[in-house]
Amino acid sequence: MSVDAGRKWKSDDRLEAYVRDRLVNYPHFFKNHEGDDLPLMTATIPGQFNRSGHGIDILALDERRTLWIIEVSRGSLRGAAAVKELGMRVKGGSQMSPAWRTLKKDEFLKLADAHEKLVALFDVQGMSEEDVRTLFASKLEKHRVAIVVPEGCHVEGHETGIGFGQEIYTFFVSPDVRLHSRRR
Repeated sequence: MSVDAGRKWKSDDRLEAYVRDRLVNYPHFFKNHEGDDLPLMTATIPGQFNRSGHGIDILALDERRTLWIIEVSRGSLRGAAAVKELGMRVKGGSQMSPAWRTLKKDEFLKLADAHEKLVALFDVQGMSEEDVRTLFASKLEKHRVAIVVPEGCHVEGHETGIGFGQEIYTFFVSPDVRLHSRRR
């Protein structure tokens, strides 16, 4: 198993923590609708900027050193189906749209530990805060995006800039696992 330099920063959400572990340690775990794998990542960090979990779920770096912005969702139950809605947000337009990603990246950079997290993500110990921010900005110019949902979860959204066939990745969840708590 690989050691994720970002593991120091735990994800508060159990599914996000699970996805982060699988991103680093399990090749071929996530597939898009065209059958392509989400690449194995070398490091992951949470990108949320507040205790409510707002912001980017996961910032990750793949083995080619490409930066990924990853949204993780169980979807919301609508009848018997789960649906992830990449809808309009109060700020930044549709979730995961380029404007939304820019806004959330800016909020992330305001965190007191943003520099330390980015140093771990990019494996650049000793790099100055200014140089790390420059590196992050350069990686953002060519970053990739992914929406990670359990198999069977439908993803909807308008004006997201997301390639639904290529950038939505799914993973198998055993029927024994409960992703949603249900009232009886």
